Amino acid sequence: MYFDQDNNYYDDDSINISFDRNKKLYTPDEGFNKGNMFVNEYSKYKDYVYKLKVSNDKDRLLYEIQMYTFALKDIILFLDTHPNDNEIIRLYNEYLNIEKKMCDKYESMYGPLTLGSDNLNKNNWTWINSPWPWEVM
Repeated sequence: MYFDQDNNYYDDDSINISFDRNKKLYTPDEGFNKGNMFVNEYSKYKDYVYKLKVSNDKDRLLYEIQMYTFALKDIILFLDTHPNDNEIIRLYNEYLNIEKKMCDKYESMYGPLTLGSDNLNKNNWTWINSPWPWEVM
């Protein structure tokens, strides 16, 4: 999963979303790191460099899930005041599809993300078997 130099999105299933830089939204990665998906609403804080770092494949996938979840929530707030913006609605649905695929991939590889997950083992309570965040060194 990545954005190329022209900001086209690619993932393992060859989903391609063309992202026009002249539009009003940042890419999900930029928006997540800046804390705002909307270009005209973003105000840089001093010389702060925005880039979260990940160290392994599991963390990278979780980072990308969080990135798309953030983008979806920010877009929802925009749609509350602009309910007829078909371009943003289309983008929302594309991001929702990507997020769902990434969540399914994460859960199939590493276990459930939430207690409401369809991938939570119903016959054996495995939720507590993963290391807790403070147990990871």
